[in-house]
Amino acid sequence: MTEQSQNSTRGALPVLPVRDTVLFPHAVLPLTVGRESSVDLINSLGEDKTILVVAQRDARVDAPQPTDLYSIGCVAIVHKVVKMPNQSLFIFTEGLERVRLSEFTQFHPYMRALVTPVPEVAAEKSPEIEALQRNVLNLFQQIVSGSPTLSDELQTVAMNIDEPGRLVDFIASSLPSLPTRDKQEILETSDVQVR
Repeated sequence: MTEQSQNSTRGALPVLPVRDTVLFPHAVLPLTVGRESSVDLINSLGEDKTILVVAQRDARVDAPQPTDLYSIGCVAIVHKVVKMPNQSLFIFTEGLERVRLSEFTQFHPYMRALVTPVPEVAAEKSPEIEALQRNVLNLFQQIVSGSPTLSDELQTVAMNIDEPGRLVDFIASSLPSLPTRDKQEILETSDVQVR
């Protein structure tokens, strides 16, 4: 059984709402967890460190409910948890797959939800796709070269990604200036060519 089909048959996952950020498949994202419900969620994880990371529609909401969250998120593995002096946690998550939240099964002390995978509509290798991929890569290289805050290593990583969908996800997750709403739109676009 593949990792992807295992995820689609698993039970309800703990939901970690995040502000002003979007986690993409294959991306590693450090997150600061400070809300009491989110700290409880991370502290409750046992052997299975699988969670669901979902962006909030409005970052100012302190106690998000299901309606405050986007309906598409990313299943993730929590690799490392560091306790901070102020009682918050610093965690490292790795995105696994796009999913749609289908039903909430728990609301307290933190939310849990059932999910269904959002399969990627792969782009056939074609001159058009290859041209789009080259253009996106060239633009990204220009942005990284002109930015004092982005590491030149990002260009090397991007040049070594062959899959168009994965490349777009990597670039979107690497641009801190891209608004959350735009990143979320990219996450929700399953058709690679459109993405």
